[in-house]
Amino acid sequence: MLRDLYRQSWLRFLLAVVAGLGSGFSGAGVIKMVSSAVSHAAPLPLLAAGFFGCVLVQLLCRTFSQWLLTMLTQELVCRLRVEVCRDILLTPYKTLERLGKARLLAILTADIGTFTQAAQLMPLVLGGGVMIIVCLGYLAWLSWPVFLCFALILVCGGSAYYALERWPRLRMKQVREQLDVVYQNFRSLLDGTRELQLNSERSKYFVDQVVGPSAYRFKTLLVRGMTGYALVNNAGGTLYYLFIGLFLFVVPMWLRLPAGDMITITFLLLYLIQPIADVMSALPSLRQSSIALGRIRQVKADLAQSSSESAAISTTDPFSRTVTGAPLLKLDAVCHRFPGLTDDQPFMLGPLNLTIRSGELIFIVGGNGSGKTTLAMLLLGLYEPESGKIDLSNVPVDNHNVAHYRQFFSAVFSDFHLFQEFFGAQDRGIVEQATYYLESFGLAHKVKIADGKFTTTSLSAGQRKRMALISAYLEDRPVYILDEWAADQDPTFKRVFYTELLPELKRRGKTVFVISHDDAYFEHADRIIKLSEGKIIEDIDLRNFSTSEPEVSASE
Repeated sequence: MLRDLYRQSWLRFLLAVVAGLGSGFSGAGVIKMVSSAVSHAAPLPLLAAGFFGCVLVQLLCRTFSQWLLTMLTQELVCRLRVEVCRDILLTPYKTLERLGKARLLAILTADIGTFTQAAQLMPLVLGGGVMIIVCLGYLAWLSWPVFLCFALILVCGGSAYYALERWPRLRMKQVREQLDVVYQNFRSLLDGTRELQLNSERSKYFVDQVVGPSAYRFKTLLVRGMTGYALVNNAGGTLYYLFIGLFLFVVPMWLRLPAGDMITITFLLLYLIQPIADVMSALPSLRQSSIALGRIRQVKADLAQSSSESAAISTTDPFSRTVTGAPLLKLDAVCHRFPGLTDDQPFMLGPLNLTIRSGELIFIVGGNGSGKTTLAMLLLGLYEPESGKIDLSNVPVDNHNVAHYRQFFSAVFSDFHLFQEFFGAQDRGIVEQATYYLESFGLAHKVKIADGKFTTTSLSAGQRKRMALISAYLEDRPVYILDEWAADQDPTFKRVFYTELLPELKRRGKTVFVISHDDAYFEHADRIIKLSEGKIIEDIDLRNFSTSEPEVSASE
């Protein structure tokens, strides 16, 4: 963490250290003034001026150092949060599915929260550490034998602490691993609330046999780890008091020190109790932060490895030059594999051969598990073909231009997420369009746009999908993919969708893919592509009532 703080701003970090040194020296000056006053080594007015001056300097230096460190640590935490979010968005969606939402959620909440708590302790720890170093230097200046004895005890105590700390450290690692399980159970609870409320026996089993044991194990590991740290820290505090006792009652028997030095060293050792206690009490939190930071860096490494070949959106659009008469999209022998019930029998989508022209209205149909949604994810560039290629305007799509490729698409997924933030709220024209669509979709009486947000997203499933479609409309992309959009609509809006909304998109020159089971409205499509077991078994062009068989089917 100190290394990261130095990289964040080396100048402010060094200023904080210098201010900490000023606080440490002024603290040592306070001890000197007090010991001199007790031993009557100087006039009281002079000592009083020095005492209050040191107190003032210590206050200013400590406050300035803590302010700088607080600013640095919070900037580091903020940057870490933004970087993780940015890395997630740059990572292929398939990799995010493999990592799991529960693990990523634990990183974004628990781990960064733990790191934040430790960062809040850094000003106290670093200030205490500087204070200890300065006071040890002052102790060495007063008496080398006492310093060497104290340093020997510190080395022995530190070595013993490191050895004994292995046990609670192992427990804290187990606590962090168990946290992933707890978050996964919480996610299942929230996602499956309706199902659990409908079945009291399943609800009781889930709480008693799933949530309860995982929460109990987390509690047990955390208590054991923190108890271990408490035992080690208290043993360290006891060792420190033993040294004070040795200095006061044993050292005078073999080492003759001036009375003034004895008083000063005694005050010095008593003064060090607080900074040493602060540092020791912060060690458990710092250890948890170390574990959390390790997990964050591991996930960042996984995300970076997956996105290393992906290029960010550049100023040059590789798809800006279109070839006259070229198809908009072309899939050439595209295949994508999913794990099946066994490793020997994975689900294979493809090979798929498709040619899509601009302005086509295409229905993708087929049974459950036929590959419709996977095809949509391939078209959107969220899944990568394992073999074959996809062309957009005769330009092959690869890892270097896939970010640009995705900008041609808008989609409403079957498991869509509805953002309350209204993108484009600064554009008055877009706001007017959104207001028009809210009225047209029968939502104006429930939803408004205020302060750059929709006033509510607490609507029925069908109404939420209408709002998602409005957001897609406002993006005004060349290609739309709508996955089972009409499934949650009442008969009136379902008819409006097929007979009015889709033709309107077509009139605007948009290419639209509709994943649908509503065969009563298939006549409104330009083409119907039917999938079965990952293969295209029919590609019907309703504009000339001809049926073309896919190449793979002919070969089979």
